[in-house]
Amino acid sequence: MHILIGLIVVTVLLAGFVLGFRVQRGTTPPPLPHEQPRRPVTDRLPGEVSEFRRAVAVPHLDRTRRLRPYQLWGRTERVTPAED
Repeated sequence: MHILIGLIVVTVLLAGFVLGFRVQRGTTPPPLPHEQPRRPVTDRLPGEVSEFRRAVAVPHLDRTRRLRPYQLWGRTERVTPAED
């Protein structure tokens, strides 16, 4: 009985290797180095954006009328390089 289970496991493993080899043979090869895309000539990574923001002064209200988080959303202003 153990020999039969062992043969079934070996057969399944060999079939998996054969199937994997056939699938890999049917795919396209990886691109050559001269076919690779080139990065732009900048020091930043693609899609990376950096900007400096200064917080806008928050108006002071009395204790009964506090500002809620949804009222504070987006309360920043951009700093231009001349203002640094």
